[in-house]
Amino acid sequence: MKCRSIRSGCLTVLAALLPSLHAPAMAYNMWSTAASYLGTGELHGPGLGSGASQPLFCMNIRHLMFVTYTNLVVPFENNGADQPNIVGELQIPGNLDGRLSDGSLINENVNTCAAVIGGRKVLPAVVQGGMHTGEVLTSTTTDGVFTMSMDLAIDLADGHTVKLPLYGTVGEVTVPQSLQTQMGSKGVDQAGEYPSGTRLRGRIGDFNHDGWIDGTLVFVGVMPIDSPIAPGQPFVLVRNFESDIPIDGEWSGDVKSLKTTHGSAHHAPHQHTSVAQLP
Repeated sequence: MKCRSIRSGCLTVLAALLPSLHAPAMAYNMWSTAASYLGTGELHGPGLGSGASQPLFCMNIRHLMFVTYTNLVVPFENNGADQPNIVGELQIPGNLDGRLSDGSLINENVNTCAAVIGGRKVLPAVVQGGMHTGEVLTSTTTDGVFTMSMDLAIDLADGHTVKLPLYGTVGEVTVPQSLQTQMGSKGVDQAGEYPSGTRLRGRIGDFNHDGWIDGTLVFVGVMPIDSPIAPGQPFVLVRNFESDIPIDGEWSGDVKSLKTTHGSAHHAPHQHTSVAQLP
């Protein structure tokens, strides 16, 4: 079993910095776009083949609210066909009505773009109807591990969706085995370049030194066994993010090494904005 670190740097204790933020009732933004520091991140699997990966779809989360000093929530909001609508609705066929093709209501506080997964153009969106009731929940453990969870749906634009409860962390995750292998047969136990059993780690801090929290969340999971796309196969989402949540104090992390290792020198110098614009 091998362990790889995604974006070297220190795993910082978010709980220690939150008391220096504004009042808990204030709302913030978190985004991950092609223009972001280090880009959006990568999708490894499903259906991409061994060693393959692709850029992750863009995402912009608004109304991220501190409900305690260590927990945040993105409330569910949907106003139908009225603005704002998520960008992805404009990028795939269908009605502009705040719903996926199976009728699921989209949380319009989580603005996502369309993506290509397993050769199909799809619309990923956070939806109502799962355990999270359409909200995005985050928490920070006492040892400083920041986590994020949500109910994601992948709309195939034909009346069918694939529902994926997602759990991400700046801590450590392990790539799972395929559902087929877990049930005693043999499946595809690989998510892109990462074999099942690989351990991956995220990060959090201020790695571009602009005064705002940024980092990398890692998500792992498996596709449902009845999914039309790569049924039962594991996947890895490496989500780089920026935010307009201020950070105080000195932070460690070898930014020069990050640029050399991961090619972020190709990105333009970061200019902070409170809300990122999706393409």
